Amino acid sequence: SFYQLIDQDRSVPSAANLKESLKVEMKKLKSEKKFSDLENQVVDQITLEFSKVIDLMLIQTPDLNSTSWKEQIQKIIQYEMQDQSSQSIIESHQKIDEALQKVQNLSSSLSLVCKMSYKPSPSNQALTAVSIAKGANRVFATAYQSCRVLDLPVMDLATQDVVGITRLAASHPDGIGAKRVISDLKAVQNSHYYIRGIATESSCFKVADHPLIYDYGGEPAITNTNLDFFKNAGTGTGVLGIDCSAFVSSAIAVAGLRYKPNLENKPIFTRQSSAMFINAASSGFTCFDNVTVTPQKSIQAGDVIGVKGHVVLVDRTGADPFGLVLIKKVQDCSSLNYKNFDIDIAQSSPSKNGIGLNKFKIKDYLDETLKMRTAFVSMGEQACLARFQNKNLKPKSTEWGFIRHKGTSECLAPRVTLVGENCAQKCF
Repeated sequence: SFYQLIDQDRSVPSAANLKESLKVEMKKLKSEKKFSDLENQVVDQITLEFSKVIDLMLIQTPDLNSTSWKEQIQKIIQYEMQDQSSQSIIESHQKIDEALQKVQNLSSSLSLVCKMSYKPSPSNQALTAVSIAKGANRVFATAYQSCRVLDLPVMDLATQDVVGITRLAASHPDGIGAKRVISDLKAVQNSHYYIRGIATESSCFKVADHPLIYDYGGEPAITNTNLDFFKNAGTGTGVLGIDCSAFVSSAIAVAGLRYKPNLENKPIFTRQSSAMFINAASSGFTCFDNVTVTPQKSIQAGDVIGVKGHVVLVDRTGADPFGLVLIKKVQDCSSLNYKNFDIDIAQSSPSKNGIGLNKFKIKDYLDETLKMRTAFVSMGEQACLARFQNKNLKPKSTEWGFIRHKGTSECLAPRVTLVGENCAQKCF
């Protein structure tokens, strides 16, 4: 209910207003049910406990002018994930759980059942693990409304920049990312690597006429329980497009993968930040684990790589992802050359002058990003050490992380669907 309220209204609600509305509804409930005096006291207790939940949900935002509605949603996601990254978050979600349990117990004593505003897809179907990389391909083909984009070679240094996208001097409201606009539609159509030449069916969204470019802070709109890339969600700027964390979390949702056992696969989780993908345990992602490298194996397609400010996923690896065959002694593990890496990534990034959704050869992509370069080279060094020392290693860093979904039955869920995916159905 909090997610729906905040996402629809695009504002942080007032705790006082919510509690007043709650009192009005509970007063109505008393009148309709004609409870006894003793039962009315229980209703008052429910009201009190749920008022505590409202305060706890909004306790991190006393200054409503300094906290965006998106940040408030991210905070609630942290509560639901039972994030372990800070003591204040841990204490908050423990108190929320306690108060909600009291609400549930008191409601049960009066045979009251809350109506769910979020109605997930039926979960009694047989579920099988689907790679995040396959989920990413479905997102990719649907966003571009074309199967042909999946057949294009991944981008490299030779891929031309997009022409017709202008980066504005004004920053995103958070003061970090840049705003971008399409200043010349025809130029974008003729230069965008994935859009030029695409011929969509008449019933499909005309991506060429409304290009999806890189939109810092941009996320898919949520329509009922569907993700919609063709409607501006209001989280970024005025252009159509999504940012890095929205792409990766959309791939996870579309693949039908949970973050925690028994936690529904909710479209709202596309509102997460990239930093949540650095450490699975710290973020409460118990259906994920940080990758362990062994003497035989390192990273694989579907692994998610997070740094502070960006997140990507592995689309493909060669037989020797980090070029370790070229390393002859353990001392050389600290001098890996990323130009020898055989890895392709999928992401949404401002590469090539703001192209947005793309697939990129890592050996070329790392030329433009120091944080990701540090992450991949460091992971390669650990894979090298694992091979020479004949041991299993699970690298840990506060600045970067490689995480992998467990794919176990309790971590699978009905997948989230995409608006317009029927137009790319033949890809899968």
